[in-house]
Amino acid sequence: MADSSTRTKRHSTEFWLRAALLSGIVVFLALFLQELDYEILRELRLDPWPLLIGACFSLGFRYWGVYIWRGILRDLGATDIPAFSVLASIYARSWMARYIPGTVPWIAGRVLLARDLGISKSRLTVASVLEAGTQIVAIAAVSLLLLGLDGRLTSQFNGRIGLAVLSAGLVFAILLIPAIFNRVIRFSYKVLRGQEAYAELATNSKATLRSLLLYAIGSLLAGVAYYFMALAVWGSVSAADLIFIVGAVNLSGVIGMAAPCVPSGLGVRDASQLVLLSVILPREVALVLTIFSRLWSLIVDLVFVAIATLAGAHRKA
Repeated sequence: MADSSTRTKRHSTEFWLRAALLSGIVVFLALFLQELDYEILRELRLDPWPLLIGACFSLGFRYWGVYIWRGILRDLGATDIPAFSVLASIYARSWMARYIPGTVPWIAGRVLLARDLGISKSRLTVASVLEAGTQIVAIAAVSLLLLGLDGRLTSQFNGRIGLAVLSAGLVFAILLIPAIFNRVIRFSYKVLRGQEAYAELATNSKATLRSLLLYAIGSLLAGVAYYFMALAVWGSVSAADLIFIVGAVNLSGVIGMAAPCVPSGLGVRDASQLVLLSVILPREVALVLTIFSRLWSLIVDLVFVAIATLAGAHRKA
């Protein structure tokens, strides 16, 4: 009875938190739309070639995640790891769980889909939590450092903003230290589950450091994809904008992942991306890019699932 009451209260809290977030975003967007110059929107044209190049980079980032997950399993001592294409099929299908509110479905889906591969469930859980955690920490660190070093964010607001962003980047960079990262993971488990973490949750330094470094590289891969998407929509985007766009879209993605009650950071990621891109682009262009990037990301996800599932099925056959 107590458990049922607790679940009801939690669901009620999540509902009102989601409602508050979405209401705030709607108000922000309404105010934003009032100040747009719609003549600029009529002049926009879509260039397909940069868009295709960006899609290749974006698809590559998703396969990069499969490579990192496979490496973590190996570093944690998993044996008889199946072929890369089989793991990619599992990763791709669980990747779509990002469209369900919260981070747990994304991780749990991967564990459930992979449990018949002969790898222990606890090791799969640790590897999936570590992969998700290092992805968030590494991408946040890189994006915050890039934005902090870019002078335009500071000049748009004030020096304190740039200093705060750079400081936050340094904090996340400290979290990349394996010993500290592992302590954070164990503490988070205790807070969420109300019990001490089991022994296998203690990852080794090799798995942690390797995945953090690889996701730091992967953040550049993901950011470049959005740079080409921006170039496809707004041809005036310059090479000098690359660093800022990489930092902006990655940071907004991390903020979206951190939003606990909305699927795929819906609204939260978009609002933060809109604010950041408006620093270097016309507000009208930033809005189009934000809306278009949501659709574009979904299409790339579906292509990823289709390719990985077909390749995985062919390998099993």
